[in-house]
Amino acid sequence: MAGGLGSRYGGLKQVDSFGPNNESLLDYSIYDALKTGFNQIVIVSSLNLKGYFINKYKKKFEKIQNCNLEVVIQDPNYGLEKYNLPKSRKKPWGTGHAVLCCENAINNSFCIINADDFYGRNAFVKIIESLKYIEKNKIQACVVSYLIENTLSSYGGVSRGICQTNKNHLLSIKETHELKINGSIINGKLNEVNVKYPLGTEVSMNLIGFQKTIFNKLRGNFLEFLSDNLNSPKNEFLIPDLVNDLIKDKVYVQKTKENWFGVTYQADKKLVIKKIRELIKIGKYPNNLWI
Repeated sequence: MAGGLGSRYGGLKQVDSFGPNNESLLDYSIYDALKTGFNQIVIVSSLNLKGYFINKYKKKFEKIQNCNLEVVIQDPNYGLEKYNLPKSRKKPWGTGHAVLCCENAINNSFCIINADDFYGRNAFVKIIESLKYIEKNKIQACVVSYLIENTLSSYGGVSRGICQTNKNHLLSIKETHELKINGSIINGKLNEVNVKYPLGTEVSMNLIGFQKTIFNKLRGNFLEFLSDNLNSPKNEFLIPDLVNDLIKDKVYVQKTKENWFGVTYQADKKLVIKKIRELIKIGKYPNNLWI
């Protein structure tokens, strides 16, 4: 998903350069996805970035065997059916709608990621394993969770989906804000109430897998969202809400100990560049991803 506005970052995080040859964080995610067995990449873009992504990746993918790339626009009119787009709507409808816009480009089980997050190779291994598990066991969704302490920013509070789990079953995801570490405790706010979490708490970073059949539910849930929120210009149709709705049927979870990193704030950029250089130095990634 690469259509976000990046308001706190002050720019388009999904196209910014972090690697030694101007690689974006999305470049590293695509590289890891290909290395772990994915054979299709679908980039969900805003209209103004579609040409950028096509120009950047078209020639690269011509050299990659058995994998194709598609760029899909998150059209604000897509899926509205009987509704008309309100003039007051300026921002996208949210991550759930972004995924819905891809329904004609996806033919198999799939996972979603944020273009401005660095997930790590092991996380992609875990999601591939999880997709195979849910296919075999007829489960609609799976989540790769991270340890909360591996996902925080040094420069301010962040929002994370706090996961409650029982073994490999997800019990809930609660979107929690202003999360900051203080010693061995992470402080945050849930519904404007102060909350605390211990180290080791699992969080979702939107590395979520689905079976293809999820689009039927997505379409219906989006219409329900519109019936209540059509004229609310800031409300969004979000993937964690969909996942919570699936919990009653079962959502499978695998945990990774990878260190997530990303750029919530502009000040995060320097640290991300440093971390990528360290990974290149120890041989986890080549100096130039796309030679």
